This record gives sequence, C-alpha cells and structure tokens, in this order.
Amino acid sequence: MRLEGSCQCGKIRFRVESETPVPFMYCYCSICRKTTGGAFGCNVMGKRDTLRVTGAKHLRVYHAVIRNPRKRPVRSEGERWFCGECGTHLYVLDER
Repeated sequence: MRLEGSCQCGKIRFRVESETPVPFMYCYCSICRKTTGGAFGCNVMGKRDTLRVTGAKHLRVYHAVIRNPRKRPVRSEGERWFCGECGTHLYVLDER
C-alpha cells in the first residue's frame, strides 16, 4: 500500500510503499515522546528504497542523544527527519 504524508506547512511531501498489515506503530520511548512533544510517537513503516520526497531543501536531520544511567550519552544512529520551516517530525531512517 502507498502511504503519503506532508509537513504542516506543506513545503515537504513524501510517499512510501509499505508491506505491513498495519503500516504504523506507536512508540512510547523517551526519545519519541520528547521529539514529538506528545505521549508517544507514531512511526510509519515502509520500504526505504520506495521513499520519495519533494521539498527536500527544507529537510533537517536530528540524531537523538541516548542516555543510560552510569554511561556516557551517545548519539543515536537513527536519523530523525523534520521540516526546517514548521518543525513537523516526518520520519525516522535507521539502518538497523
């Protein structure tokens, strides 16, 4: 199934193909809660090679900081992409 989305201001649009029966998941980790400003993050699951983005010049990326007690903070490998104009969280890319 094809999934389509955009940022709030409309400067970025994306589409991706998904093969999962439910093409999204709710995540309650502290990183998703803090980067979305809500009680959870809603993540779309799609095939990376089918991701198409328009308005890419407005895209910005953030690597969250992972904090564990008694360990040094480390940067997440996951790329959290968002609109640099309106701040809308768009998607996460992670090779793992």
